[in-house]
Amino acid sequence: MPVVTLKNGPDAPLGNDYCDYCHQPKNSLSCNPPELLVITVEELENAVRSGCKTCYFRYCAIGTFYASPETQVQFSQLRHFTFDNSIFYEIFRVPGVGDTEFSMISEGSMLPGNTRSEQTFWSIETWIQECLSEHEKCSVSFQSSYFPRRVLDVRNDKLALREDLDETRYACLSHCWGPSQSPIRTLTTTIDDFKRDIPWPSLSKTFQDAVDICRRLLIDYIWIDSLCIIQDSVQDWDTESMKMADIYENAYLTIAATKSVDGTGGCYGSTDPDTIYCRPVVENVVYCRKKPPEFNQFYRQRDWPLLSRAWVYQEMRLSPRILHFGSDEALWQCRTCRRSESRSNNSDAPTTLTYNDRYVAASDLLGWYNTVYEYSHLALTFEKDRFAALAAIAQREAASRNPDDKFLLGLWKNTLLYDLLWQVVPHQQLQGRGDLNAPTWTWASVMSRVTWPQLGKNEDLKLLGCTNLRYTDIQYTGSSYLGRHEKAVLHLRGPLIATTLTKIGHTGFRGLSDGHYELRLGDLRFLPVHQADYNLSTHSRPTIDTNSEVYFLPIAIQTSITFNVLGLVLIHTEAGPSSDPEYERIGMMSIQAIEDSPSVPPHPVLVAGFETTYTRLVSYLSSRSTVDMKLI
Repeated sequence: MPVVTLKNGPDAPLGNDYCDYCHQPKNSLSCNPPELLVITVEELENAVRSGCKTCYFRYCAIGTFYASPETQVQFSQLRHFTFDNSIFYEIFRVPGVGDTEFSMISEGSMLPGNTRSEQTFWSIETWIQECLSEHEKCSVSFQSSYFPRRVLDVRNDKLALREDLDETRYACLSHCWGPSQSPIRTLTTTIDDFKRDIPWPSLSKTFQDAVDICRRLLIDYIWIDSLCIIQDSVQDWDTESMKMADIYENAYLTIAATKSVDGTGGCYGSTDPDTIYCRPVVENVVYCRKKPPEFNQFYRQRDWPLLSRAWVYQEMRLSPRILHFGSDEALWQCRTCRRSESRSNNSDAPTTLTYNDRYVAASDLLGWYNTVYEYSHLALTFEKDRFAALAAIAQREAASRNPDDKFLLGLWKNTLLYDLLWQVVPHQQLQGRGDLNAPTWTWASVMSRVTWPQLGKNEDLKLLGCTNLRYTDIQYTGSSYLGRHEKAVLHLRGPLIATTLTKIGHTGFRGLSDGHYELRLGDLRFLPVHQADYNLSTHSRPTIDTNSEVYFLPIAIQTSITFNVLGLVLIHTEAGPSSDPEYERIGMMSIQAIEDSPSVPPHPVLVAGFETTYTRLVSYLSSRSTVDMKLI
């Protein structure tokens, strides 16, 4: 295909002042171009000939690429473009140049090509000094005298494990252990040797790079989990893992090997040549290049694999300053801003939901619900670590709650009925139950991402009052935050409404048998909308099939334009004759109130009729006999 070239300069014709293609004024570079413009190379040439300066700018941006006239180009404002929705290019201007004429173009910096470079470390030192001297939100932890029990001493070209030092400044390493789970580890048999010397060749590439980074930044000590916790001592592991919040929250810096899936990947990386190569758009002022990977903690985990790991969540959440080493560039993330070598990932509002925010729980429930929503889909090598990897966050959450509140395997005693209303995020492939042996009433019993009905919505949720918590019976082995337990039973009292499943497929149950559905009040009935917790057809205990009898336990009413009754779908399990009946949770259900009369078609009950409907519903439920039950 021929190279796109400008045959003649844009001779602006008389007449129409607006471009027929981008609909912007022809005589100046648009300050507000359309968010999306899809145009062929031939159409772009025609726009240039008509005198459109904005399209001329676009034409210059693609001018060194091979493209046929019929090739489509998709532009996002004057910032990005792509030929195939696979590779994206960004347009940027040199900092401090073209501020007036090209103010709509974001600034960018050319990359050095390797994150080991002196230029990279000049940027890092600049970010650190800016944070130390200018960021009020980031200065809090520098006043702390906390120091971990064990650290690695990297001074004097040696490496040794030290204990009980009276120091104040250290770094942490955030890294992926990898599938082999084989980074060098401190064991009861090696700790004495490591206190004398840790051989450099025994370190993984990631550990070697982390030590090198510390030395170049004049940081004398670093905390690395596999070396600073005795890995074959349950007592030491339990003790030190409960200090994670303090360790990461008080670190001078957390070094993150964000690009690597295991210890062989290291911290340092070489930039993609297409990202290094900057094609001139306006000589010495504006350039374009392949866009560096976008930094997003939730949706770009292919480019930043460290962020897909559950253990890393609390490290990112609690660390006040994080130095990410990506495949193409280094990034800085603190409580005030985010900075990147390319400037493509710069932001003065660095947090996405609740990352890197010095943990302060919200005064309502949404703080914890956001945490679980963000955490629940992240990957664990060992399912047994589901609670341990969140223990530091749970500790900080507990400190913000009333002293009598208790952590109950991912839920909280004082908000338990609200917390029970978790559900698997709709429209995702349902997984099985986890191997954690967690009770069915906690979100940790499933291997899917979970949310709560009220999360992210301005909707009121009101408990019905017909279902109550009698007491809890949970017997832990160790700290409650680590989640190891011998028994976990909730004793509830409430009305159970019997019904049956009508269809079971790979995504669980679809509907309830209307003929067996008892919740109907005169001309008022309820339309069930529910979500299975897991794939019922392959992972249920006991086996659930079509026409299996299940029970609806109503808990709350949610109001928006209409109102819904929310509750749990339970299945009965075998129990001793003298015991309260036992039930397992298999899903969460929302039932929408429907007006159903001969004179009008069925339609949702609006909030205007809420008080009347609510009164009738509560009266109906109060009249039903309640059951003392165990939820296991």
